[in-house]
Amino acid sequence: GAVAFDTKDARDLLDGDGFGGSAKASFDTNSDVLTTGLTAYGMQDGFEFLAFLNRGKGGKFTAGNGDAVNGTATDFISGLGKLAWQSEAGHRFEVSHERVHDDAKRPFRANIGFIEGRPGWEPRVRDYRMDRENTVFSYTDAKPEGLWDPTLVLAYSETKVVTPVGRPPNIYDEPGDTRSINGKFENRFGFDLGSVTAGLDFYSDRARLEDPTLPARERAKNVGLYAQARLEPTDRARLSFGARGDRQWFESANDETFTNTGFSGNASAEYDILPEHLTAKVGVSRVWAGIPLAENFILNPNWAHDDLDPMTAENRMMGLVARWEGFTVEGSVFRTWLHDARDPAYHADLGAVQREVQSRGWEIGAGYAWADGFARVKYVNIDVDIDDGPADSDLGTYLATPVGEIVTVEAAHSFRDLGLRIGADAEFAFDYDRVPDGSRSYDAYQVVNAFAEYRLPLDPLITLRLDIRNIFDETYADRATYGQEFGTVTPLYQPGRTFLLTAGVAF
Repeated sequence: GAVAFDTKDARDLLDGDGFGGSAKASFDTNSDVLTTGLTAYGMQDGFEFLAFLNRGKGGKFTAGNGDAVNGTATDFISGLGKLAWQSEAGHRFEVSHERVHDDAKRPFRANIGFIEGRPGWEPRVRDYRMDRENTVFSYTDAKPEGLWDPTLVLAYSETKVVTPVGRPPNIYDEPGDTRSINGKFENRFGFDLGSVTAGLDFYSDRARLEDPTLPARERAKNVGLYAQARLEPTDRARLSFGARGDRQWFESANDETFTNTGFSGNASAEYDILPEHLTAKVGVSRVWAGIPLAENFILNPNWAHDDLDPMTAENRMMGLVARWEGFTVEGSVFRTWLHDARDPAYHADLGAVQREVQSRGWEIGAGYAWADGFARVKYVNIDVDIDDGPADSDLGTYLATPVGEIVTVEAAHSFRDLGLRIGADAEFAFDYDRVPDGSRSYDAYQVVNAFAEYRLPLDPLITLRLDIRNIFDETYADRATYGQEFGTVTPLYQPGRTFLLTAGVAF
């Protein structure tokens, strides 16, 4: 899978030419963390700018049991700048740059509280200095005509982590970094039944560990061609189907090269069995993903790669959605298979380990929306197998972790005349004992949060908000946290009861 996001532009925040801005500050009472943010934006004669700066600093938080959780302090600064120009004909050029710097102590194993039996010289926490930057250039046509609706995107991203390694007295800083140059050019062909988007994309990625004794790196380059159709052949039916072909060149840490070609396809459909009231949906896909890069800090130039196959995935989903006068009920079942999923470890014999993963489950939800609010509840039940056995958080570190049964509930309501909005949400995770033999079952937990937000009808607009998180001071580690099934591991617990006070002003 992948995550893509589009940050807001000045045109999203202004109705026309002019300037605006906002400031926000929040204080977390659990860890004494103060976070402040400043934003400014403007538009004039086709030119736009947006700038954002955020700073957070504070101590470590306390879990529900009253114990301070080592390695959870806050010390970061982040910023984003965007410039854009749009011609009267609709040609839009945009460039943005984001930078994040995080410098705080983290657990020696970043996703673990503590492991019993570790060497006495191994510290409980260590500095992690992380720098991330993303630069993106794009061209779009804001006023497309006919079949010509192009998009061009070029991007560069890099993440660098520096942390002390070694055994006293031989301690030294070791950097690991991953960078990517990527882009795409596509065109959307629109017509009466819908559209077809076709294009070409590429990436050139590198992962590198700058160890003074065993430096290592991996590289991957890929070029792909794709097309995706989104059609509405009737008032009741919506179809989406597409395909792509990829060519990847992969260079391993021990300088072996692998060249592979793969093809992917997908199809999904929605059909209104009862227009506006009952919709059926189904989707299938087969995804060719190539060979993924390994994590920087486990790269080993002594890995032996007799064979390393490209990873593929198969996905199936089907569901129903029913609606009636503000009420919604929906349910779906899904299954995913990952074939030849890479799962490397630092040992010389483990760089080419590949596994078979299966995730399957179902979900059902219900909700009601009214003019000034909503309420909804959802239940999910998910099992994960790795190599035909139950997954655990160690085997699934790079693949998938157990989930089990989880219920989420949320509701919110706005009192418009008062400028007040209130809401709450809760997560209930049930005991989960589908774990490998000899492992402990996952404990149940319940977490409830609430908020109240008040907007003063002034110019500039002032917003005051109070969040109460983990109201009942639950001691828990969520299902994505490593080691809960192992008796020697103290997991990385989530914060206990927290009051978050936030004030913002916008003009």
